[in-house]
Amino acid sequence: MGKSDTFSLGKKIREVEKDLTKELVKWKIKRDGLPKPDEEILERGTEQIVDEAHSVVKKGGKRILEELKSVKKEFLKAYHSEDEKEGE
Repeated sequence: MGKSDTFSLGKKIREVEKDLTKELVKWKIKRDGLPKPDEEILERGTEQIVDEAHSVVKKGGKRILEELKSVKKEFLKAYHSEDEKEGE
């Protein structure tokens, strides 16, 4: 898969995310009996929701990675400690 194919796929995925988000927002507005928002406002709001969701996932992913690194470090420390005990 070439670089332009990957970019195109990413762009398509983002469009699907925005479409799904927009439909969820429309459903929620209708369910709550609120007036329909202006299409431009809905589009901007949807874009912000998708951006925020990506940000949350990215930050969460970094925290998970840091936690895994910490666990690995503790495991290796304990493992080497056990190794030294067996060698005595």
